[in-house]
Amino acid sequence: MDESSARALFPIVEECVFLDHARVAPISTRVEQAIVGFASEATRELRLRYPYWNERAEEVRAACGRLVGASPDQIAFVKNTSEALSYVAEGLDWRAGDVIVGADREFPSNVYPWLGLARLGVETRLLQPGPAGITVDDVARALDARVRVVALSAVAYGAGERLDLAAIGELCRARGVLFVVDGIQAVGAIALDLELDGMDCVAADGHKWLCAPEGAGFMAVSDRLLARLRPVQLGWKSVMNAGTYHPYDPSLRRDAAKLEAGSLGLLGLHALGAAVDLALEVGIATIEARLGELTGLLEEGLARRGLAVQGRPPGAASPRRAGIVNFVPRRAPERVRQELWERGVASTVRFGGIRLSPHHYQDDRDVGAFFARLDEAEAHAR
Repeated sequence: MDESSARALFPIVEECVFLDHARVAPISTRVEQAIVGFASEATRELRLRYPYWNERAEEVRAACGRLVGASPDQIAFVKNTSEALSYVAEGLDWRAGDVIVGADREFPSNVYPWLGLARLGVETRLLQPGPAGITVDDVARALDARVRVVALSAVAYGAGERLDLAAIGELCRARGVLFVVDGIQAVGAIALDLELDGMDCVAADGHKWLCAPEGAGFMAVSDRLLARLRPVQLGWKSVMNAGTYHPYDPSLRRDAAKLEAGSLGLLGLHALGAAVDLALEVGIATIEARLGELTGLLEEGLARRGLAVQGRPPGAASPRRAGIVNFVPRRAPERVRQELWERGVASTVRFGGIRLSPHHYQDDRDVGAFFARLDEAEAHAR
């Protein structure tokens, strides 16, 4: 593989074999510079720079929109994915007997906001994933007249099964059902488009595939969902005339920023903006293709060692993946993971396997180093 032009921006490649981007990713030197630059301005140049910080936030809003095929008016900043999904769950008008369709083995961020609606008499149905994850046929069988929302992850966090977003989105539109997507394992890894994929909401924190710090993320909201969504927090930024403090006018904004009740976390948004700009500069198509190569190399090496890959039945063709490969080692997964850690490999145990998640700035050297250390780790694990 050719060396990525972004590799030099991630000094962690000199420190370890980092295969844990699906958990918490390292930041680039571009993001580091954005953080340091903001801190320097806040320390020494506040009176000069403050007017420009909110302008930068709007540039970041537009860049986040480009990342997922949304307009700036459809983007709201959030602290994390849980907050975004809770805004949707708590911001809709529900009736007793309404149903949400979700999935078992989802990350809890996309389960608890919906289960919390049980107090209103709302039912959450969790589909059981098959060998290839949740399919459009699974969703179709679950839809009836009571279903109002389908809430799924674009990419499963355990074994990396990838949802057919466009097919499920089309189905939901045809049935008049809202389609809400946890995008944290997808945004920054694969191409997404709010309209073309039929999503009504896609949300992600920046600390995984965007390689931004934790606590700064965004949600993209379709116009049809935005029209139905009531802000669950209200503040001075929620209203149309936010710059006019008196007289009070509670008329809500008409864009997604109505969900932002108060002052933004500008330090985090400067960091998020640098990360999103880098992803757009490299190109999502390039990133997706690179991840396909890297996960393919990982699967080939595991197959040569006779190690099973979760989410891929024996003999089946390799499914569409984002950046996750989860394999079952010969010895206890947590023990092998510890041995890998001691040899400078970062990975995570999920669902009885070791989850590997490379990123676009890496190449076959990192894959080769991983397998050399895996062989040692398995030999020493007890």
